[in-house]
This record gives sequence, C-alpha cells and structure tokens, in this order.
Amino acid sequence: MLDLLRFCAAISVVFFHFGETRAWGTPNAFPALSAVTMFGVYGVRLFFLISGFVILMSAWGRGPGEFAASRIARLYPAYWASVLLLGALGVAGLVTDHRPTFAELLANLTMLQHGLRVRDLEIVYWTLWQELVFYALIACFAAVGITYRRCLAFMGAWLFLLAIAERVDADLLQAVLVPFSAPYFIAGMALFLIHRFGGSLFPWLFVAAGWALALVQVLGENPPAVARFGVPLGSALVVAVISLLFLVMVLVALGVLDGLDWRWLTALGALTYPLYLFHHHLGFLLIGVLRLPLGNRLALPVVVAAVLAVAYAVHRLVERPLQSRLRAALDRSLVADVAYLPRGG
Repeated sequence: MLDLLRFCAAISVVFFHFGETRAWGTPNAFPALSAVTMFGVYGVRLFFLISGFVILMSAWGRGPGEFAASRIARLYPAYWASVLLLGALGVAGLVTDHRPTFAELLANLTMLQHGLRVRDLEIVYWTLWQELVFYALIACFAAVGITYRRCLAFMGAWLFLLAIAERVDADLLQAVLVPFSAPYFIAGMALFLIHRFGGSLFPWLFVAAGWALALVQVLGENPPAVARFGVPLGSALVVAVISLLFLVMVLVALGVLDGLDWRWLTALGALTYPLYLFHHHLGFLLIGVLRLPLGNRLALPVVVAAVLAVAYAVHRLVERPLQSRLRAALDRSLVADVAYLPRGG
C-alpha cells in the first residue's frame, strides 16, 4: 500500500506542476482541472509522512553505517542521472530559466547544495535536503541504538526544540530540526510505532501533535485554495486534504489496508522517485514542443505518459543496475579487514 501512496504523492505533484505552469501559453490553461490539481502541492507532505514511517522501519535494528549505505544506494543513482541531464540541457540551452555553472553542477551532485547555499538545478530538489537532514538525525539515533522508549524521547525532544527554535530564532536549530517537514516526519515515526507495537497512548499523542502542527503551518502559508475559494471554504478544503493524508497513513499503521498488496503496486512504486526527479523540466520542454501541434488538452496526457516512460527507463537502466552495485560496494567498505587494523584496533 505504501507503494501506491508514494505514486499518488508523486503523480499529484506532477499534475500540480503541469496544471499551473505558464508553459501552456496562458496562466490558466485548465481552470476546471487546476481546481483539483492545485491540491497536488500537498503531495510532498505525504512523502514526508511516508518517510517518517519507512525510514524508522528501515533504521530499526541497524547501525548508522548500514542505514547510511541503504539510503545512499537508494537515492543517489537516479539523482545523479537527473543532475547530469539537467546540466546537459542547460549547456545545450534547452533550460532557459537558468544555465548552471560548473560549480553549481558539482554542488548539486553532492545533494548538499541547499546547505551550501548553492542554487538547486531542479525545483523539486528542495525536498531532498529535508529528507537528508532527517536521515542524518536518524543515523545519529541509530548510533546510540533505536528502541521504543528512545523513540518517544526522540520525538518529544524534537517537538520541544521546534518550539524553542521558533522563539529564539536560532538558525542552527532551524536547519537541523527542519520545521517545515518535522510534523510529518514525527507523525510518520509515531505511526510506525503504532504499526509495530500497537496503539498505546503516547504514539497517538505524537500523531495528533504532528497533525495539529501541520495544520497550523499550512493555514499560515496563505494556501492557494484560500485565494481561489475564499477563507471559509478554502481553509476547510486544506484542512480536509491534510487530514486525509494523515487518515490514510493511520489506516496503513493499523493494518486496515494490508489487503491491498497487489504485485503491480511494487512496480508502480518503483516509478515514484525517478518520476519526481525528472518530470519538471522535461515535462515543461515537452509542453513547449507539443502544445501547439496537439493542443493543450491532448498534449497534457501525452506529456504525462512521456514522463512516466522516462521514469520507467531511469528505473530499469539506472536504478536497477547501479543501486545493487553501489550498495554492495558501500557494504564492503564498512567491513574492515582485521589484517589491516593495528594491534588493539
């Protein structure tokens, strides 16, 4: 079921970007459709909720090195392909909003560009920094050993420090605590505890706290729905969408959706990450090429099908061969040959 939710999150972001872009030649090419796809902006929140659940599950019982190896092998192959493609498109003059410098390209290849204050080559990369900080926190947590009670303490400390960081305007705390995504990460972690250990009160309190903070945050952002539908209806719709994301993950944690475990969902989930990475600039390029000969209404499904095909190609040609090799190489590097260690080392 998580694979389906990942795909739903990714495709909602795709339709949000394609429905709102001026690449169609008009600022509101699909007025009826965009009334729905505008809520696709919240797909990244679902990604963060899922990450809180899955990353804690992945780190449980592992050391920081093993956990880091699994994350690096999972994230970087498709990401490197995305950065290199964007660099090539920029050099060729096909990406007109910004032509990347060599330094920007190198910084983006590390996935650390946001922390280095270097421009993201792709607009969607900002979420990867949020994920990386979360992974670093979990890796540090894994170094001391992850247990149920320590998870509760970890989430409680995170929430408390979030409040302090807001009050004292501490840049370092803000950078480490990732306040934008923290409510979703914390709630996702708590939902994993419910899934694994049952629904005692403390994890539910963290889910509720994450939900409340998420709503406070999103309603304070002047959501597009409010501008479109007015304050009462727009706010109610935003609350409903965010609450629906949490509700679906609650159902996953409780095992209610375990029956929806079809084999094809795994294949669908495999497209999620490359689809998210590659859809934006490639999609806009295709829109510019196809909108006049095909018309907007026909070009939209063709472009969506094209970026799905690209995602499938990246998964088969990049992720499948490189992930396993990179993971094996990283695992080997974690195993020190005793013969090369100094005595007593």
